[in-house]
Amino acid sequence: MKVDFFIVGAPKAGTTSLYNYLNQHKDVVMSSVKEPNYFSKEELKSQKLYYNSKNVVSEMDYHNLFKTNDEKKKLGEASVSYLFYSKVSNRIFKYNKASKIIILLRNPVDRAFSHYKMDSRLGFVKSDFEELIDNCDENNFSLFHQQYISLGMYHSQVKNYIDQFGVANVCVMFYEDLKRDRVLFSKNIFSFLNLNHDTSINFNLKYNKSKLPSNNFLKFLYSISLVRKIVSFLLNESISNFINKNFFINSKEEISDELRQKLNQIFLKDICMLEKLLNKDLSLWKK
Repeated sequence: MKVDFFIVGAPKAGTTSLYNYLNQHKDVVMSSVKEPNYFSKEELKSQKLYYNSKNVVSEMDYHNLFKTNDEKKKLGEASVSYLFYSKVSNRIFKYNKASKIIILLRNPVDRAFSHYKMDSRLGFVKSDFEELIDNCDENNFSLFHQQYISLGMYHSQVKNYIDQFGVANVCVMFYEDLKRDRVLFSKNIFSFLNLNHDTSINFNLKYNKSKLPSNNFLKFLYSISLVRKIVSFLLNESISNFINKNFFINSKEEISDELRQKLNQIFLKDICMLEKLLNKDLSLWKK
């Protein structure tokens, strides 16, 4: 067996939603673990990122994530670490030269802020976003620089996959289009993967929405990794949904105009290069 397609990133750009829509498709089997990180395990182990994610290390364990005996079904996975690390594309190519690659991109400023809000909610960062950005420059490299700045420098990351697999086998889509029309967005992905449109898919479900605990005590508890794991293990889906609905609120935090302008300047050159690579008007990202 071979995995047929890979959603390789970027983080906070809709990969969870797409994974779940594809997972509902009658002709698709997605990995039982959303982010196996099989092809990026070396980099993640070396960097020791603060997420402490468990990565699949053997091909046997990797293939065991795809539970099907139907050879007609397409197998796919979604590991957002695959886009950033430059050697991953070659590993996937060696594994399956016929792989289809899906890349989801988002305005890099919004992506960075969304990533920060997730890290803050999970207790990985204590500083405010502006303070982190002020200390995130190339002369003061840190994991935060990587997570909020480098991950949003898309041009070389996308070009790496196009050079490796060819433009016909790489589908680049945009988070903004997903937000605008989830059905049309997914239809385009299905077409790229040579899948029929599956009318049974529930596109009304929204995944990985940005929410915050409704009070400081809950925020403190939620920031403790062990507490999150225990609660996740003990509670079933219906109770978890009840807690999310009643004790968490939609995040209304916005980035300041001044900080947005500063970040726009950081990403501007890369956005212009990406425009040329994809022949895509990204003027809305520059505002």
